[in-house]
Amino acid sequence: MPLVSKTVEVAAEADSIMAIVADFESYPQWNDEIKGCWVLARYDDGRPSQLRLDVVVQGQAGTFITAVYYPGENQIHTVLQQGDHFDKQEQKFSVVAMGPTSLLTVDLEVETKLPIPKPMVRNVISDTLDYLAGNLKARAEQIATAD
Repeated sequence: MPLVSKTVEVAAEADSIMAIVADFESYPQWNDEIKGCWVLARYDDGRPSQLRLDVVVQGQAGTFITAVYYPGENQIHTVLQQGDHFDKQEQKFSVVAMGPTSLLTVDLEVETKLPIPKPMVRNVISDTLDYLAGNLKARAEQIATAD
C-alpha cells in the first residue's frame, strides 16, 4: 500500500508538539480511538521503545504492539510488530519549526490482512490521518494557549 501523508500548520512550538507525540500513555486523553496505551520497554535513555495500544477505529477493535524509533530531531517513527487487522503499519511524525508555528506531518503506510480494495484502504487511512492530525493540532494549540 502506498504511503499516505497529512501535513497541518500548528500554532505551537515544535518541542511542544513532539512532547505530546512522545507522551504515548496520554494518547487516550486527546485521541478517542486509543482506548489504552502502555509502554512495554524503554531505551537506556528512558524513551519508550515498545508500546501496546488498544484501539477502536471505525468500529473495529484491535490491539497492536509497536516498536518506537527516533530517527532524527523532531521525528518519531512507529513500526507494527504484532497486531490485529494489519500485516504492516508504519507511522512517522515529523515537525518542522517555523517561528511561532510549526508544520506537523504524519505519514502512514499499512498493509491489511484481509483483501480490501486499495482505494478503500487509502480512504480509511486518509480519514484516520485527518482525525489524528486534527486532534494532535487541537491538543498542541490548547496547551500553547494555556501557557
